[in-house]
Amino acid sequence: MAERDGPNVYSIAAHRGFADALVAGLIPRYREPDFGLARLTLLLPSQRTVRTVTEAFVRLSGEGLLLPRMAVVGDLDLDETLGPLLDPLGAGAEIPPAADPVRRWLRLAEILKIVESGEARDGASLLRQAYDAGRAMDRLLVEGITPDDLMSEHVVGIVGDLADHWRGSTTTFLKVQAYWLAELAARGEVDAPARRNQLFDHAARRWKDSPPDHAIVAAGVTSASPALAKLLRTISELARGAVILPDLDLSLDEDVWDSLGTAGKPEQVDDPPFAPADAVTHPQYHLKLLLNRMGIARGEVQPWHRAGISAARPERSTAISNLFLPPAGSARWVDLPAAKRRLSGVRLMECAHPGEEASAIAILIRQALEQPERRIALVTPDRGLAGRVAALLRRWDIEADDTAGQPLSQTSAGRVVLLLAEVIAENAAPVPLIALLTHPLVRFGEERAAWLEKARKLDLALRGPRPGPGLGPLRHKAAQAQLSDWWGDVEAILAPLLALAEDAPLAGMLDQLAQAGEALCGERLWAEADGRALSAQIEELREAAREAGTMLNPRELHAALRDTMDRVSVRPPWGGHPRVAIYGLLEARMSRA
Repeated sequence: MAERDGPNVYSIAAHRGFADALVAGLIPRYREPDFGLARLTLLLPSQRTVRTVTEAFVRLSGEGLLLPRMAVVGDLDLDETLGPLLDPLGAGAEIPPAADPVRRWLRLAEILKIVESGEARDGASLLRQAYDAGRAMDRLLVEGITPDDLMSEHVVGIVGDLADHWRGSTTTFLKVQAYWLAELAARGEVDAPARRNQLFDHAARRWKDSPPDHAIVAAGVTSASPALAKLLRTISELARGAVILPDLDLSLDEDVWDSLGTAGKPEQVDDPPFAPADAVTHPQYHLKLLLNRMGIARGEVQPWHRAGISAARPERSTAISNLFLPPAGSARWVDLPAAKRRLSGVRLMECAHPGEEASAIAILIRQALEQPERRIALVTPDRGLAGRVAALLRRWDIEADDTAGQPLSQTSAGRVVLLLAEVIAENAAPVPLIALLTHPLVRFGEERAAWLEKARKLDLALRGPRPGPGLGPLRHKAAQAQLSDWWGDVEAILAPLLALAEDAPLAGMLDQLAQAGEALCGERLWAEADGRALSAQIEELREAAREAGTMLNPRELHAALRDTMDRVSVRPPWGGHPRVAIYGLLEARMSRA
């Protein structure tokens, strides 16, 4: 299929199945003898999408195929493969390196102490505030918003009655940002989003001035950041380039499309880019924003020429499009014929509480698996619901393939370290102590049975009035239960943790936590996927804390570590059940069931 004149922008309708339809079109268009798709560069929005598209290539490649080079461009946390990919000859080496995000987080906490002085928070609360400040900086950088823009009269006028509060909080934020930017300049670094923007700008200029000989395709990218939109525009104008969007509704009436709002393209020069009446929650709004920033009209977008192997009927897309009509267009619902509003095969289920909802979904999934070769997908943005359904499916020995993975804080290895930190925070209270001593990874192996017997004896001895804080009262209880020798080994492991000073170096505390965890669990603590993720997390945090000189009250360590681990997802390397998947909203756009 030859490229047409003008920008090469396409859309794959929702009912066609994005990943399979994408691959079904890429293979005949870009496949070369002996090389397959090895000369193709494919830009995708996230690592999860890379996995989904790779699986589609496996399904459709036949006897085998050299895969294209795939890179992630939609996430803020870009890996360093993006730099060499967009600039393989190193011509952009003048772009400064990105600052370590963990070190930045800890340094922002120290800067907040300086800026807010006596009003500053402390401990885990301060670290949360620093993390939120860092995220705000990232979003501003992605959108190309400068600090001066936040204090402009136009912005202050928008916040109205909150203007004084806005000025106060924004002033604090800008002071923190000024300190941090000065530190970055001294180190010769930039924030990761700033580096990403510079890489995008450099690649756009380079490809425009010297178009590459190989094909470049951006697929599934919906991020509307200005720098990325500029790069996508450049790709769409390449002789062997294309931009493929997921489910841009080309059948939507023009008046409905206009009613979505200005979407970054105001009618007057002095008007704000986003109007109060913009339908920002509509599924098509961010695609309209992306097209506006690319400078491409919806009429220039063409439908993709292939469908997936499990494509649904087109009536499904029409009904969903009508379902999400904005308020002004919803008046036409009464005049829609049955064919344009019917969702055959869709059921509405009302549940009394979340537990009943999860049980009903799990039963439906189990029932559907009775049909051979049938695949089932649960699509939900609610991680609580996803976790409940996955737990219920394990009753039938079904391990759902959850694309989001599991938070590190909820894994076996992560729980060991969190329980150790909780023992510190609670000063060896019986509940976290017994939970730690009976954890499945503790004394894993032949000696576990004897260990558990002694731990249960201690559990019985601790029933009743709570003993005093510290290890001393516990030593007395262990002696009464004739566990002195065994308790001596436990106390030798825990004593250094409970002897930490009021404010101790975070790096040193992490060292002691790792040593205590390994003393209890051995190398088994780091052996599995969650253990390797935990090891990488501790090492990264320890090095950053040592460089930043972070001090923390040991009693706050548990809350700080839990916040950190909640942000890390762990996926088993082998996936889960081949026919049961749990998708988030982004994966659902790309996947099939």
